[in-house]
Amino acid sequence: MSAIERVSRTDITCQRCKQNTAILKARSEFHCKECYLRLVRGKQRKQMSTEKYKINYKKSKLGTLEKVLVAFSGDVSSLVLLDVLGNLLQEQNQTHRGLQGFEIVVVNLDEKELKELNIEVEGILPELLSRYEPVEIIFKTISLNSFVDFKSLNQIYIENDFSSTANPVDINDCSFLDLLKRCPNKSSAEDLLTIVFEKLLLQAAYEEGCGTIVFGHSMTRIANEIIALTVKGRGSSIHRLISNRTETYNGKEIDIIFPLRDLLFAEIDEYATLSDLKKYAVHSAVVKSRVSKNLTIRDLVSNYFSNLDTTGYSSTTSTVMKIGQKLGSSESKVQNTCKVCGVNIYQDPKNWLKTITVNDPAPIQTDEEKEYLELYLSSLQHSSSGKIAGENIVLCYGCITTLNGVTDDEFIWPIEPLINLEYKDVMKGANKQQVLNEFILTDTEDDEL
Repeated sequence: MSAIERVSRTDITCQRCKQNTAILKARSEFHCKECYLRLVRGKQRKQMSTEKYKINYKKSKLGTLEKVLVAFSGDVSSLVLLDVLGNLLQEQNQTHRGLQGFEIVVVNLDEKELKELNIEVEGILPELLSRYEPVEIIFKTISLNSFVDFKSLNQIYIENDFSSTANPVDINDCSFLDLLKRCPNKSSAEDLLTIVFEKLLLQAAYEEGCGTIVFGHSMTRIANEIIALTVKGRGSSIHRLISNRTETYNGKEIDIIFPLRDLLFAEIDEYATLSDLKKYAVHSAVVKSRVSKNLTIRDLVSNYFSNLDTTGYSSTTSTVMKIGQKLGSSESKVQNTCKVCGVNIYQDPKNWLKTITVNDPAPIQTDEEKEYLELYLSSLQHSSSGKIAGENIVLCYGCITTLNGVTDDEFIWPIEPLINLEYKDVMKGANKQQVLNEFILTDTEDDEL
């Protein structure tokens, strides 16, 4: 049984309102359109039920409302998240005579070139944001090049004993995509991209004065992350990355919330269909390979959960997320911090890798094996002669796994960069549309010219 079942019969009544005709079955109940939309919106309100998101007349009068940063990629989940929040603010605005509990700052990390998007996110804004009038929503786009700090660029090399070396490089003309192309494989690039996104959004929240960041992750996406993080060697970060939490960034506490975490992606997708949001969705023009070895870890896991939903085993998603939520932080003392991703290191990953790695080869028995051994040893000598002479740095197990396979001078990456956001303001939705309308000639005006 799929998570969402469409109802073709007209004699079934909605089990919520007991009045309208049901159009779908979700969570063993029949719903009409309005009741289903209310169900999804209720999940978001449950996750954001604290006082700081409610109407506060004193804060409204002083102009000190909570600012919420919405991480917006233009996909279905982020569209639904924005719609749910926009409708909540509309309702507050109408009920409380122009007042609202919080303000929204929508931030998009510009992935147009990276993912070859079919349209620019800015192109959907005027019509999309006009749906939530009179609520004012600020939209900003941040360039991924903001992460590139030329003073912090280093060549990073991992030795055969898993120790890591970094050597500063003098580069003054390099884009973020240039750095990403140096990754050993697609999964490594995807892993590093996730780290960059988190840091850029935290910096944006800090600069914009936002006390909260909300993501449109569904239960399916969170379950995906749990398995993907495990495979990538980042299991110690699962408890932190999938939970509603508070991060301290540059001395400022920022709440991280997943308002749609109790909903399957199929349920979110159905909401988007019923709310007519699909027409705004941004898609990548890159066709994903059907060959498993050419897919990233996240792609493989996504396919797995999609198949589960299709075959009627969507409850597995909930089980995976519940198990992930039971995980906690390590009880060991923090030994160090990773220079690339910034996570806490509780035990030296090099010792663990040496333990699980076979260091002693099988005995040489033939002349052919002896010849191969000499070739291998000579290649090691050549490699060590051209080894990067730099400073030893500390990397976590996940980053060592991600960077495994890089050559001496191949991989360059910022180490603890100073992030200087490059972003452009997009005018508030309604105002922008008004300005555009002023430059649209009607048939009458065209004749006069």
